Amino acid sequence: MLKQPMYFVRQHYPRGNFIYEEKTVSLLLTHYIYNDTDKERADRHMRLLLKDPYRFLYDSRKEEHLEKLKRAALQPAGYRVYINLLPKKWKAPDAMKLKIGSYVREKLSWWSYSPKDKLNVTLKERYGELFIALLWKGRQTEVLLEDIENFSVCATI
Repeated sequence: MLKQPMYFVRQHYPRGNFIYEEKTVSLLLTHYIYNDTDKERADRHMRLLLKDPYRFLYDSRKEEHLEKLKRAALQPAGYRVYINLLPKKWKAPDAMKLKIGSYVREKLSWWSYSPKDKLNVTLKERYGELFIALLWKGRQTEVLLEDIENFSVCATI
């Protein structure tokens, strides 16, 4: 990724702490291509992180930033560094499928969704947040992945 000029937004990433000890700080790097449009997106991302003490905007054309990015790639002690690359084809695990179905039936009841129907589900990232995009019979919405993960399947039984 460092073979071309890019911007990287660094932020705290609580999702990354689930398997590491408490003393480890998890960070997420979101990459933006070096052009005017993505620079505006990177700046907006930074504004959204106003209260994040770990926020930082790297410019890979700057040697000192490039060196910091290379150090981060080595996973220094006390830190766990992630990058926002998602698989091209994501498939929800079975437990997640159950939660998604229950979520749609309860929170989007006007859709009249039935588990027998085909629901198109994709994973998306925007400004460091993961979303589930749902498409069904011309209806579409995006829901924070965390909202679905925390949704109780028993609530619909």
